[in-house]
Amino acid sequence: MKKEIKTTNRIDAPIDQVWEHLRTGENVNSWLPIITSCRLEGNNRICSTENGELEETILKSDDDTKTFQYSIEKQNMFPIENILGTMKLNEVGQDQTDLHWDISFSLEDESLFTAIKEGIEGVYQMGAAGLEQLSKTTV
Repeated sequence: MKKEIKTTNRIDAPIDQVWEHLRTGENVNSWLPIITSCRLEGNNRICSTENGELEETILKSDDDTKTFQYSIEKQNMFPIENILGTMKLNEVGQDQTDLHWDISFSLEDESLFTAIKEGIEGVYQMGAAGLEQLSKTTV
């Protein structure tokens, strides 16, 4: 069954600084603690974790709308498939940014949804905190 999780996390950093860390898809390991390394091969992004590699395709990086979209073809972190992630930044004020990080996916076992949702929300909160810290150190 198709599922969707929508999150919003406030980042205390200007939108342009946050966007610089997202727009290319590189160096995810510098702001998302579960990623130990990351490399790009064209539009393909390969990220390593303690649970194995994530193989992703970067679908969109739009500087005008500050939107980054990717699909995940292979991952071992959650029992989900057909994953589409979208990260969109919105300026809240001069020094604050909202990160809207949404994910849609297929899930066979409905009973796992609550645990998966909590896990993904936790990862996304870690990512927002990492982006905030990184954005503040690169001012």
